[in-house]
Amino acid sequence: MDSPAARSHRTRPLRFGLTTALPRGPEFADYALAVEDLGVDVMTFADHLVPSLSPIVGAAAAAAATTRMHSGTLVLNNDFRHPVEVAREAATLAAVSGGRFELGLGAGHMKSEYDAAGLTFEWSSTRVDRLVESVEIIRALLAGESVDVDGDHYRMHADAGQLVAPPTSPVPLLLGGNGDRVLQLAGRVADIAGFAGIAHSRDATEVRMSHFDDRGLTDRIDVVRQAAGDRFEAIELQALIQFVVPTVDRAAAATELATTVSGLTPAQILDSPFVLLGTHDEMAETLVDRQRRFGISYWTVFDELPGRPSALPDIAKVMTLLRA
Repeated sequence: MDSPAARSHRTRPLRFGLTTALPRGPEFADYALAVEDLGVDVMTFADHLVPSLSPIVGAAAAAAATTRMHSGTLVLNNDFRHPVEVAREAATLAAVSGGRFELGLGAGHMKSEYDAAGLTFEWSSTRVDRLVESVEIIRALLAGESVDVDGDHYRMHADAGQLVAPPTSPVPLLLGGNGDRVLQLAGRVADIAGFAGIAHSRDATEVRMSHFDDRGLTDRIDVVRQAAGDRFEAIELQALIQFVVPTVDRAAAATELATTVSGLTPAQILDSPFVLLGTHDEMAETLVDRQRRFGISYWTVFDELPGRPSALPDIAKVMTLLRA
């Protein structure tokens, strides 16, 4: 039986995203144009303090090199920037791209990055508290409204238009995470709710496949739905596909993948909505079925990662099949 989420979202057009952080030089513009030509809808940039593209600059460069494809952040670490600066950059990017920028925000989770940069890594409850306050400020600034916030982390009082010139077109807000409070925030205020199926230990040294199967994803979507109430149908549901493996033998591929992914059995991998295994035809059929069951219409895959090739060539073939 279809879930309540699926019934209200299964008719949305499918969108596909590629998320990257690879450092690239002058050839980046050609690469972004090639990604657009393959049919990718959104090119997003991660936000980690490692040698990589800056997410804001990367999104701006992608927007400048292309004419159709959107660019965005997946996701900015809220602790790395003041919300006024985030709103100003988002408004500018939306303006210069002709409305093709999408802002993704998260609470941050990599303790090693905080330690290396000399930032205090606080408990997740505090980081999420700060994200909640930050989102309130950013949304008000992007809407051209006055800001009147006296929170535990931010205190701001500014007239409408005083700090940021609001964009002439809306900036879609994606809130991504796995915990209840971030997903509840997405349900209350986001345009896009993002799911990854995984959680991290406090110091992010351990990845936990906490909601990696069908039941887990359904549970996380229900958290968003309950917080959203009547606005749930307006929220786009996005998922980050962790593994894309082309194969003619799904069972054998799942067995092999289970040897490299701690805590998952081959059966769990075959069942996971965050994994794509099979021929390109099977992958296309799988995504159609997942939209029917879960209501997810926006799927993002990874560019090249250490020890793992880019999923772009395979997802490009899947997109061609689905759009034919």
